[in-house]
Amino acid sequence: MHTEAVIFDFDGTLVHLNIDFSVMRQGVEMFLGEYGVEPDGLKGLLILEMIDEATKLISEKDPLEGQLFYHRAYELVTEHEVRAAKKGRILSGMIEMLKLLKKRGVKVGVITRNCDRAVKIVFPRIEHFCDAFVPRDYVTRVKPHPDHLVLALTKMSVSKPEYCLMVGDHPTDIEGGKRVGMKTVGVLTGKATRHEFIEAGADLILDDATKIPGSIFKE
Repeated sequence: MHTEAVIFDFDGTLVHLNIDFSVMRQGVEMFLGEYGVEPDGLKGLLILEMIDEATKLISEKDPLEGQLFYHRAYELVTEHEVRAAKKGRILSGMIEMLKLLKKRGVKVGVITRNCDRAVKIVFPRIEHFCDAFVPRDYVTRVKPHPDHLVLALTKMSVSKPEYCLMVGDHPTDIEGGKRVGMKTVGVLTGKATRHEFIEAGADLILDDATKIPGSIFKE
């Protein structure tokens, strides 16, 4: 498999972070009630997309209230992320794997819906091990929106996404990679099952991300 670059998800792919998304969502939904927005109409959205959509709804009536909601909601999300990061850990073998890819001339990117602050609590020198690091703070629209991946590819000066891998522990990682024409790899170190990755159309499913070099270099 000719591969110029590999973009990795962060939570559940390179590190273990036990973020309680259900509690996070409950907190955001509580805020929605305070601003007169019915949560049921946003239930199909992921949390960050729910916040963005609710901000638009609130801002239609009162732009200042919309911004207040937005900042309160993101502060709550960040609080949960930072708390989880303080108890997080880098998964075994990941640093060695990243070093090997770079040594063999493969560019490495890391993108995440998590915030920069939380990422660097659990993985302080992450930028030393990759060619592009793009947490949610650096983009307007996060994965699976193509903008997130395109920015990482641009930072790595990669022009042919078909020669790149998107590696992640969630079907949204597969969706994002496919939307920009990348090959996709699902790893079973998160909560997604093999069946869910098959349903999402992953090109490859691995037990964990340390198997990536073997898949690329046939070792």
